[in-house]
Amino acid sequence: MRPALNIVKGLTPSVAEGLQKREKGQAVVLFAVVISATVLFFLVILDYMATNARVMETVAVADLAAHAGAQEITVLPDGSLKATDQGKRVAAQYFNAQRPSHAQLLSVSCGQHQERAACMITAQTRSAGYIIPGRWITVRAIGYMAQGVTRGDQ
Repeated sequence: MRPALNIVKGLTPSVAEGLQKREKGQAVVLFAVVISATVLFFLVILDYMATNARVMETVAVADLAAHAGAQEITVLPDGSLKATDQGKRVAAQYFNAQRPSHAQLLSVSCGQHQERAACMITAQTRSAGYIIPGRWITVRAIGYMAQGVTRGDQ
């Protein structure tokens, strides 16, 4: 005896059986497409999160290095600034000592920025590149000299 089928009006049992088999195949194909799209979506999110973590890490290192370099700027009694290469060297040393393996230092500029004593660091970090192709992301950080604080006060 054959199992009972939902027979649509006007269809013979063999046609109804064929329709039911095709619907099972459609469900498998739909499931495969949905799972594939979901996995791809989560991999793209993972790539974005890893890239964001790399950028944040590079920003933190560049910020600390810029502040360290800014503390080396000398403010003369008349209020003018005397930026020496010492500030650039200190900032570069800080960055290179703490930098993550996926980051590189591009430039250091110490002197007067926005009418204040400061050092500006430009660096690059590599994106994660798991799904989205890898690329270099430029990061800039500026560190101002703390007002009224000298190297001797620290």
